[in-house]
Amino acid sequence: MRNLFRIFFALSTALLAVAFISSPEFASAQTAAAAPALQTISLPAPQRTGGMPLMQALDNRKTTRAFADKPLPLQQLSNLLWAGFGVNRPSMVNPSHTGPSVAKPGRTSPSGQNRQDIQLYVVLAQGVYLYEPFKNELQPVTTGDQRAKLTTTPDASAHAAVAIVFVAPAKDDPYAQVDTGFIGQNIYLYAASEGLNAWFHAFHNVDVNGALHLPADTTPTYCLSVGYSEK
Repeated sequence: MRNLFRIFFALSTALLAVAFISSPEFASAQTAAAAPALQTISLPAPQRTGGMPLMQALDNRKTTRAFADKPLPLQQLSNLLWAGFGVNRPSMVNPSHTGPSVAKPGRTSPSGQNRQDIQLYVVLAQGVYLYEPFKNELQPVTTGDQRAKLTTTPDASAHAAVAIVFVAPAKDDPYAQVDTGFIGQNIYLYAASEGLNAWFHAFHNVDVNGALHLPADTTPTYCLSVGYSEK
C-alpha cells in the first residue's frame, strides 16, 4: 500500500511539474530571467556644428508615420537628444528674471521660468532609458521593447528606432505643454536635417506610466517617434 502511495505521489508531482513548465507563467518567468539587465549608455559628445541649413530643414520638416525597424547609431542618437533638450552653455543666472535666481546650465530648448522640468524617456528596442543631459548618458529604467505600447496604432510606432516620451511633473508646472512643444520642434528639425522620419503623437487611453515605470508624481505629455524611412 505504501509503495502504491509513493508511486501515486511521484506521478502527481511529475504531472504538476510538467503542467507548470508548460504554463504561460513559467514561460514569462523564463523570459524575464533570460532578459539581460540594461546598463547605463554613455553617449558620444554631440556634434554641435554642421548639418542642414535651418531654412532648408524647415522646408523639409514633415510628419511620417512609417519607419524601418533599424536602430540609430549612438552618435546620431546623442545628436538628436542634445538637439531636443541638451546642454549648450554653462550655468548662468538671468538678471532680468523676476523669480528665484537659480543658476542652471543653458539648454537647447527654452522652458517656462527656466524650470527645465521636462524629462525625456528614451524607448529603444531593448528597453527604456532616461536621458541625463548633464552627463550625456542614458540611464536604464526597464528592460523590454515598449515601443508598440505607446499608441493605439502600434504598427506605426513599433518599428521606430526611438520613441521619445516627454514626462512632466504631475502638478505645479503650467508650462509643461508649451515646453514639450519647444523640445518636440527641435527634434523635428533635427530629424528633417538628417533625413529621418518623425511623428509627434498623443497617447489616447494607453497606460504609458505602466509601460515605462514612471514615478507616481510624473505624467507623460506626448511622444515623438523617430527613425529611418521604410524605403
